[in-house]
Amino acid sequence: MTVDTKALAAVLAEKAGARLEMWLAICSRCGMCAEGCHYYASNPKPEHVPAYRIKPLLDLYRKRGRVDGEMLEVLRDVCYGTCTMCQRCTMYCPHGIGIASLVHAARGVAVSMGMIPPGLAKGMQNALEFGNNLAVTEDDFLETVEWQLEELQEEMPAAVAPLNKVGARYLLTFHPRDIKFYPQNLYNYLKLYNAAGVDFTISPQSWDSTNLGLFAGDVAAASRLANNVVEVAEKLKVKAVITAE
Repeated sequence: MTVDTKALAAVLAEKAGARLEMWLAICSRCGMCAEGCHYYASNPKPEHVPAYRIKPLLDLYRKRGRVDGEMLEVLRDVCYGTCTMCQRCTMYCPHGIGIASLVHAARGVAVSMGMIPPGLAKGMQNALEFGNNLAVTEDDFLETVEWQLEELQEEMPAAVAPLNKVGARYLLTFHPRDIKFYPQNLYNYLKLYNAAGVDFTISPQSWDSTNLGLFAGDVAAASRLANNVVEVAEKLKVKAVITAE
């Protein structure tokens, strides 16, 4: 691939900050961060040491974006393929380096270069277009809720699944896979909240608890997806949002 070095340098300058540059500078490569990494625990090789993950980003900064496509591919594979940004590594780092933040910055560089992994890019596009990362339509969502509520009412005749109830205490959101592939999980959620007497509501317009924009490193997409839930929560005047995970 042809790299627009000027555009890349501009993105790096945008991502740069005193804290980020300090973290890149003070890492001593001591390896203590490896103790907290589940990738390293399952496969203890150098590439899975969290300190290794920041090397491609450090190289980009040192070269001010004057790199080739091969190096960007290494950055993409490292920042998306060997980290979930769980932040456990920071708990073991003697300097308190936020490696997850550095990985997120690296993903932002990949986003700007159009190098998001295809599966992740598709899920994020689904979320932006349909409101959820599996492209479940509003009609399918409503049908699934109605179906599971009917099943539940055979066991709990008074069970409800209020839709867009203004003033409810909680707005429920779900992982899209529960709606599309494991609707019995929705049955269990409804059973739990009804049995506990929780005042809740569900919105067909904004129910996805995931945010693939955040995971991808696309700040604009992440903000838009988060705002989808915020707008509905404020419109319905709920006290809190309950997320799936």
